[in-house]
Amino acid sequence: MEGVQPLDENVGNAPGRRFQSNKLLLVTAVIQGLGLLLCFTYICLHFYASQVPPQYPPIQSIKVQFTKCGNGTGCIITSPNKDETMKVQDNSIIINCDGFYLISLKGYFSEELSLSLYYRKGRKPLFSLSKVKSVDSIGVAHLAFKDKVYFNVTTHNTSYKDIQVNGGELIVILQNPGGFCVL
Repeated sequence: MEGVQPLDENVGNAPGRRFQSNKLLLVTAVIQGLGLLLCFTYICLHFYASQVPPQYPPIQSIKVQFTKCGNGTGCIITSPNKDETMKVQDNSIIINCDGFYLISLKGYFSEELSLSLYYRKGRKPLFSLSKVKSVDSIGVAHLAFKDKVYFNVTTHNTSYKDIQVNGGELIVILQNPGGFCVL
């Protein structure tokens, strides 16, 4: 009986134990394979998405500044960034797409004045402020193709050339792309 090993030492070499070890390795390999397949799918979808053209045109937006007011022209607006999706023409912001727009007007003036923001000739202004030295207004308006956002300034006992503007900016951003749009 000296050549026979006790049962406790032979358990590791038993066929049942070997099957459990192989089963564990198989499950691990399957999980790694699924992970690799998931990573490959993610990379392919990411690559495909970068090649698909966007469904909508770029968001229409512009940020313009006004720093001085001239006689007969009101405050002159300029766009410091030439890469804006909207353009300034004849001291107005041209609307190319139908939709709701977020409009922000800010500025500090050296004199008291009245200011009205318009979007179409012959219509009531989007908002009108009377006898103010500063403006910080935000609003939402539905604008259509060919509308023009502009503002008029009326001074009280001062000529236009005497008005200094500090931090004057007008921001217009389309909120719901996908409607009628001409670019």
